[in-house]
Amino acid sequence: MIAIFAAWTLSQGLTAKPDATVRVAAIQCSSVFSDVEGNRKKMMGLVEQAAKGGAKIIVLPEASITGYLSQNLKSNWRLNGWPIEPEYDGVDPSPFAEQVPGPSTRQFAALAKRLKVYVTVPFVEVEPQKGNADPKYFNTVCLAAPNGEIVAHYRKLTPWPYPEKSWATPGDRGVQVYDTEYGRVGLAICFDIHSILEKLKPKKIWALLYPIAWVSPSHPADWFWHLLPERLKPFQHYVIGANWSVDAPQPWFGYGFSTIYAPGGEILATAHSLYGTTILYADIKTSPKTPAE
Repeated sequence: MIAIFAAWTLSQGLTAKPDATVRVAAIQCSSVFSDVEGNRKKMMGLVEQAAKGGAKIIVLPEASITGYLSQNLKSNWRLNGWPIEPEYDGVDPSPFAEQVPGPSTRQFAALAKRLKVYVTVPFVEVEPQKGNADPKYFNTVCLAAPNGEIVAHYRKLTPWPYPEKSWATPGDRGVQVYDTEYGRVGLAICFDIHSILEKLKPKKIWALLYPIAWVSPSHPADWFWHLLPERLKPFQHYVIGANWSVDAPQPWFGYGFSTIYAPGGEILATAHSLYGTTILYADIKTSPKTPAE
């Protein structure tokens, strides 16, 4: 069963004209490591459900099309000769990674056009190099738009060292923003949150689309309900955070508790579930006119 949580922003005053709002959605779900076709089909079905729920901007978890780590945290991507922590079994990403454009970006772009929504497309990207140089792999999220185009292409600037040192090249495309009809959005991925907010500040974004695959030594509620709101407090934009889940209890912390935040870090909606799928909604004020940079 899919759990659905929602939050609504209320206009102030009995006679004031209601502010324009748009419904956004964070999809919290599990992936099967390396099952690209199965994950893609699952994610596309969940995007359909979120759109039926009225969402116009939809965020999926980090690398959820390819898989980030296996649900037991044993399988990880690894390039030949790259260092890897001893608890991981390394898997060659080359049969599973995709280029941009590629199957996932094309299929999600077509889906976004049909549903008239914006949707993030998170996966492991491969970029072939010239000559005999080895290809590069990136932790990537693209943004598909209602016009059927990929309008932003972001590569994670700060891969999480512990698992990603075995495969991920730091992003080389800088920060990525796009002016939607609802407001200017920026893109970030999980561990980026420790440094990217300052980099995005000059762009004056309205909302951060934030795919996550969190792993923590402590309960995830501590991060998503307390520490992350403090981190967001100085920054005046929404954050739509979609974290991964698992299909059954695991002996580690980090899954669940996807959260949508208001400017300043206030929690608008949060998922209390840990397993299976949750579609989290919030109706947020639009800001279609972005101040000049």
